[in-house]
Amino acid sequence: MVGIPHCIASRRARLASDWRRPGLAGVLIRATVCVVLLVAAGPAVAVEPPGRTAGAASAEAARSPKTIGDLKALEQRIRKTAAAVSPSVVALAGASGVVVSADGYVLTVAHVGQRAGRPISVVFPDGRRATAITLGNDSGADAGMAKISDPGPWPHAEMAGCGDLKPGEWCLMLGYPITFEAGRPPVLRVGRVLRTEKMSVITDGPIMGGDSGAPLFNLDGKVVAIGTMCDRSLVHNIHVPLGRFAAVWDRLVRGEDFDSLAPKPLLGAAAAAGVADARLGSIDPGGPAEKAGLKPGDVLLKFGGKEVHKFAEVSPLVQRRKPGEKVEVEVRRGTETVKLQVTLGQDNSGDNP
Repeated sequence: MVGIPHCIASRRARLASDWRRPGLAGVLIRATVCVVLLVAAGPAVAVEPPGRTAGAASAEAARSPKTIGDLKALEQRIRKTAAAVSPSVVALAGASGVVVSADGYVLTVAHVGQRAGRPISVVFPDGRRATAITLGNDSGADAGMAKISDPGPWPHAEMAGCGDLKPGEWCLMLGYPITFEAGRPPVLRVGRVLRTEKMSVITDGPIMGGDSGAPLFNLDGKVVAIGTMCDRSLVHNIHVPLGRFAAVWDRLVRGEDFDSLAPKPLLGAAAAAGVADARLGSIDPGGPAEKAGLKPGDVLLKFGGKEVHKFAEVSPLVQRRKPGEKVEVEVRRGTETVKLQVTLGQDNSGDNP
């Protein structure tokens, strides 16, 4: 069970009383005020990694309402979007998540997923329960993934392109703060994007206990980020941008637990061109491979006891190690088989394995 962050303990009682207050469906929107709406129903899209090309935020989404008419139009759009995306927002492991494909891939955060292969229960707003398994978790970015194992199709939300979010843009966050009750729709907070960074999106839509893993939507109803934490300020709430998921998407799907911010190991060798095997083409001068005695033309046969058939298999094997770790490699050099020990270096470029 994910505990409530210390920064929102004082908000818990207030939200509980607000939930019971009649007439809360009338939305008053300001840049630093969030509103709780009761919402339900809706559609969705697919499970490819979020697009890696930036898109332009619509002027309508970013602008401030200047008249009562603008405010009413914004409120109606928020209601319509919330109703459409609500069915895809799920409660899981004492926190929240969002289904992003019909076959049940779920985005959440790593501190909720904890580790790959863990069975969890996923609860939809209408009370339906499904069995899921946690997949990969990137503890550095706090990006996590799970997969519903029961047969679908499942209600799901579409993911926006990784650059489709701009400061000042209106956004919606839906999640399950405090507790989940069957038949209770996810609680909606409305706010603005304060700033976007490589590792985070900062909004003024409050995050509370249970909101870890809650999706952040734009006004088009597309997922743009996943809630991770807040600080002591009501208007400083942190979300993991989709770009962080896209950067490690394949590793999450494969069920790897890792830290993308940890120092990367380096072998210091590149593939030879135009060959199907794991032949080395170039060796970094003074790098780990050269120091170990590897030479251009060597064909890697084993790395750390694992057989290698093509050079594309080398990088994943290297990335599972740590800088400074000693690894035995086996190569074919001419007609001979040679065993060497490589002390992996630290990769600061991300270019070579």
